[in-house]
Amino acid sequence: MSDIDTARAREAAEDLVDLLSAYENELSALEQQAPGVAPLREAVGLALARVAFWISDRDAEDDSASQTRH
Repeated sequence: MSDIDTARAREAAEDLVDLLSAYENELSALEQQAPGVAPLREAVGLALARVAFWISDRDAEDDSASQTRH
């Protein structure tokens, strides 16, 4: 993936984290009144964790690649 594509993918992933975080917070509040929402909140939390892991994994790859270039 080119640097531009990687930067765009990272921006999209960060936007997704922002969106999912807000959605998960709202679902957590709703879960107090409607416990049936728990599976949906958990699914959103899992998606959020996967995106956050992808971002951190990319950061680790970028760091190791920049260290080998020096």
